[in-house]
Amino acid sequence: MTGSADPLPRLDHDVTVLVTTRSDRHAEVARLVSVARGAFGRAVDVRAVSYVADASPIDPFGRRLPWVRPEPVDGLGPAINAGVAGGVGRTLVVLDTSVSVEVPTLHALAAAGSVAQARVRMPDGTLRGGARLLRPGALPWSDDRADTATDGAIVFAADQPVLSVPGAALVPAPGLPDERMTLTAWSRAVADVDGGPVRVVGEATRSVEAGRTVDAATVDAFAAWRDRESDGDGVDAGAPLPPWGARPVRPARRSAATDDHLTWSLKIAAPAGAEGDGWGDVHFAAELAGALERLGQRVRIDRRDAHVRGDDAADDVTLVIRGLDRVPPNPASVNLLWVISHPDDVSDTELRSFDAAFAAGPVWADAAAARAGVPVRPLLQATDPAVFHPGARSATSADADRVVFVGSTRGARRPVVADAVALGADLRVHGPGWEQLVPPESLGGASLSRDAVAQAYASARVVLNDHWPDMADGGFVSNRVFDVLASGGVVVTDPVAGLSDVLDVPTLAVAGSRDELGVLLDPSHPWPTAAERASVAARIAAEHSFDARAAVLVAAARAERARLHR
Repeated sequence: MTGSADPLPRLDHDVTVLVTTRSDRHAEVARLVSVARGAFGRAVDVRAVSYVADASPIDPFGRRLPWVRPEPVDGLGPAINAGVAGGVGRTLVVLDTSVSVEVPTLHALAAAGSVAQARVRMPDGTLRGGARLLRPGALPWSDDRADTATDGAIVFAADQPVLSVPGAALVPAPGLPDERMTLTAWSRAVADVDGGPVRVVGEATRSVEAGRTVDAATVDAFAAWRDRESDGDGVDAGAPLPPWGARPVRPARRSAATDDHLTWSLKIAAPAGAEGDGWGDVHFAAELAGALERLGQRVRIDRRDAHVRGDDAADDVTLVIRGLDRVPPNPASVNLLWVISHPDDVSDTELRSFDAAFAAGPVWADAAAARAGVPVRPLLQATDPAVFHPGARSATSADADRVVFVGSTRGARRPVVADAVALGADLRVHGPGWEQLVPPESLGGASLSRDAVAQAYASARVVLNDHWPDMADGGFVSNRVFDVLASGGVVVTDPVAGLSDVLDVPTLAVAGSRDELGVLLDPSHPWPTAAERASVAARIAAEHSFDARAAVLVAAARAERARLHR
């Protein structure tokens, strides 16, 4: 059925009953076939399909049962598709062998006239009355309130395998590993075609429920509902589900807050403790946090071990500063994504799972938006003018009037440094791991404070910069470039896509080859005057500070918060 351009045959039956069974529950098929025949007569169109889930063993296929095929398929969605491939009657009723149901409920499902699900009592005694979309773009909630779903109540979708759908509106079921999302996505898609509501009618019980597995395809399914209207005031978020880390939600009453002083959580990839203290992400987040606080926001920085916290329902805004780690959104808050590095690791699914996405590479942002089908706004990296400014220059610094590079080896060859060594430049390199790669006279400090870095940038004749290939291709300008320019320094970098469109200043030059680098590193090369450098620094401080970036992020957070609370 999946991918077929041809409509399903329309059979001359009032009801088609499809019994689905996990491959180790074949003994329960006869029971549901008997109930279906008791409800609709011995001649009812009833079929059975087996599916494998969680590597379930395969029982024998008993004779005299209406099997559609003599072997199981892989998962519930494909089982539904196999079961209806030959066509269905005016109403399709789907029953799984994990469910017990009586004749009155089957009659109610068949007569619903639109998509419908029975209210189901689970093994732990809770009730399930269909799926409700409490938070657009997040996993729907399976309504488990004790007084839920009086007969005829309208819900977002069905999420238990005792449901009916109009045969004329049938669409393929998705092949998702998560049973609830398979049923939710399928029944919602059918309801959208049918144009009618999804109702709760009748009652049933269930002996067992499948565990939850939320992969990238499952995230895609619920991310597609990000623009739907919500069915609740707010949510609390549960523990992350494997393997992706999406979080189930429960309703929590929220007021449509108008407080401009929002609580932010900045999620970064750096590990906790001394191991992560030297990461650039830590400095980036700290400087952004300071800018947000100057705008009246409340901010905490969560490193890798705190990407999901027990108290994060109190966060108004979750901002993932995307470096090495993919971080699951917090459905209890506004979720913003800012891709600042490693763009090749960011999937379309990840972009679609956030309320708003930004990228420090405009070229990549345009391509990613076209590919993912959601807006990705350019938001360049930034600098902190309180640290990086022309006043940091020192004529007595060991870096004064030399070619300077600040950074680690990153475990890889850095061509710009290797070329400078080959050219015999008056080079000084700060950072760990350079002892075997540059001459002893070129070695600087293994670690510098932020103030010392600012002094090196402001004092050097030229500062070298380079980019990872995927960042250069996507137009991701290193924050080092902004720091040097804000310091009144001169920076020579490798080529970056679209660089001249975002930074066209005389203190920034591009070297596309060793020969071009040699010209720029020659001590006689003319660079702008101190006054011109100060003018560039003032422009960078005004246009590319963390304060400027924070203003954009706060505006986006307020807009998304208003959208979610409308």
